[in-house]
Amino acid sequence: MKPRDFTVQENHIADILSDLGLRYEQQYSIGSRTVDFYLPEMNSVIEADGVYGHLRKADRKRDSELLGLGICEIYHIRDLTKPNILNTLVGLFCQE
Repeated sequence: MKPRDFTVQENHIADILSDLGLRYEQQYSIGSRTVDFYLPEMNSVIEADGVYGHLRKADRKRDSELLGLGICEIYHIRDLTKPNILNTLVGLFCQE
């Protein structure tokens, strides 16, 4: 996908992950699922849920499948503004 095909939220997440020096793959296939961001060094997934979020029951099923495939962590980002997304991601990945 071209950057303009991503949501504003996904573009913010991608920018911040790059600024933090975290390697990621966007729209990455794992099994039969496609995740918004895959972080290979951490074997983790970030999902950009947006203002409407996703269907919680469907998310739980999907997350369970991904964990069953060996994914270590799945993070759901609901923040929409770049400063809030930055704070969330720093809190998740930049702890000492």
